[in-house]
Amino acid sequence: MSFDLEKIGINTEERYECIYTTIDENGIKNSAAIGLKYFGKDNIGCRIFEGSKTLENIQKSKRYVVNITQDPLIFTKSTIDKLPSEYYTDDEDIAILKDAGSYIIVNVVDIKEQKPENTPIDNDQSIFLIKGKIESVTINDENIKAYNRGLSGLIECLVNFSRYLIVDDEKRAVYMERVIENERMIGRIGDIQTKEAMKIIKKEYEKN
Repeated sequence: MSFDLEKIGINTEERYECIYTTIDENGIKNSAAIGLKYFGKDNIGCRIFEGSKTLENIQKSKRYVVNITQDPLIFTKSTIDKLPSEYYTDDEDIAILKDAGSYIIVNVVDIKEQKPENTPIDNDQSIFLIKGKIESVTINDENIKAYNRGLSGLIECLVNFSRYLIVDDEKRAVYMERVIENERMIGRIGDIQTKEAMKIIKKEYEKN
C-alpha cells in the first residue's frame, strides 16, 4: 500500500520531529519526541536509544503512533516530563494525541540493535533502528505540517549572524562552530529550500 505523506509535509529521505505515542500492557500511555524518516510507499523508520519507555513499549506491542504537531508544550512535556492523560484521546487500546493535526499508526516489521561504537552520540547506550509499515494516516488539520529540525538550525544561524559583526573574535568562533554544525545537520536532514538558504548564510559568514 502507498500513502501520500506530502499532504502532511513529509517527503522521503528528510527527517522530521514528531511525537511518538505508545501504550503498555497495563494501558498506561507514553509520549516522546523522536525523529521520523519516510522511505516511500508505506515504509517508515526511526532510531531510539535503549532505556526509553517508548522503545520498551514498541518492542512489546510492535505498534506505535506518530503524531504530527507543532505544539511547544507537547514537545517539552514529552521530553522532560510525563504528558498528562488529558492530552490523549479516550481510546483504551492505542495512544493518540487528542489535538494532533494528523497521526500515523505504524506496525513494526523489524527492530535492529546498533552497538554504541556505531552510534552518532558518544555514550555507552545502544541505539535501536526500527522499521515499520504504515497502517493508516488520519488528517485532522491540513494546515499542520511535520516539523523539519533543519529549520531550527537555520534560524539559529540567522539570529547569530545578526550579532556576528558586533561581537569579539572568541564569540565569532563559537558562532562559526554552530554554523558548521548546523550546515552538517541541514545537509543530512533538511529540505531543498533550507539547504539552499544555508549555503547563502555560510557565504555571508565567510565574507566576514
